[in-house]
Amino acid sequence: MRVVNRESDVLAACLHYLALKGVFAWRQNQGAIPLKGGGYRKFVGLRGVADILGILPQQVDLPGEGRVRFGNLLAVEVKRPGEKPRSDQGAFLDRVNELGGVGVCVHSVRELEERLTPYLGSVSV
Repeated sequence: MRVVNRESDVLAACLHYLALKGVFAWRQNQGAIPLKGGGYRKFVGLRGVADILGILPQQVDLPGEGRVRFGNLLAVEVKRPGEKPRSDQGAFLDRVNELGGVGVCVHSVRELEERLTPYLGSVSV
């Protein structure tokens, strides 16, 4: 029996991991869906948007204010092992990082865990 590492399986596992870590995250649908009777309904949005978007909870101590909570944008592009993001996807992740968010491309939940450890700490799933 051949084991297939489907992108959709990795994506679902990444969403589950983020939920376990308390990260508000969702699947950002892009592309098109088939319509009854033929044809497709195309989703029109920003090109290259990552598969998963979310908000990483952060806290800082501000002098005179105490501990303040805020969130950082999280963008996760999920690819099968050996695949790379398209140029528009890479540009989206680069822009998120340039603006202070966290944009990553991952091929497994383990890779996502490693990339997010500085922001969330480490708890294995």
